[in-house]
Amino acid sequence: MIKMNPYMKRKIKGKKFIGSGVTRVVYDLGNGYVMKIAKSKKGIKCNKREVDMYKSSLKPIRKYFAKIIDYDTDYRWVTMKKYDRKFRNSPINRRLLMKLVKKFLDNGIIPSKGTGQYYKPYALNLRLKQHLRLKRSKQIVVIDYGGFRFRRKKSR
Repeated sequence: MIKMNPYMKRKIKGKKFIGSGVTRVVYDLGNGYVMKIAKSKKGIKCNKREVDMYKSSLKPIRKYFAKIIDYDTDYRWVTMKKYDRKFRNSPINRRLLMKLVKKFLDNGIIPSKGTGQYYKPYALNLRLKQHLRLKRSKQIVVIDYGGFRFRRKKSR
């Protein structure tokens, strides 16, 4: 486990534990935001990837990623907006998801089912329950994109 600094301890003290994955733990900060804390070096990589992807994506793509509010310069933690509306596994939502994955792929972003597991032509489920939410506008938002990666452009 990554050593927690005083800031991290203070931020999560008394806060609701939401869940834990292989590389990170998530706490509800109670103010409309969540904090993802790395459990390992792999968790730090996931946090860094989320920050890099969020910051470097164009606005039409960025709107599909959970909004990053703040992060540690060493990527031990990331604070994101909290999205509560669950993504229901319905034919309409699956169609929207397929369109979104195509949009990601067209922009050089490769989604995965889990860290390091990339599938073509698209990762159909993206772990529907864990990784996806809906905004009030019913737009899909990906809340865990630490396992995504950028496609390297081939040089000619």
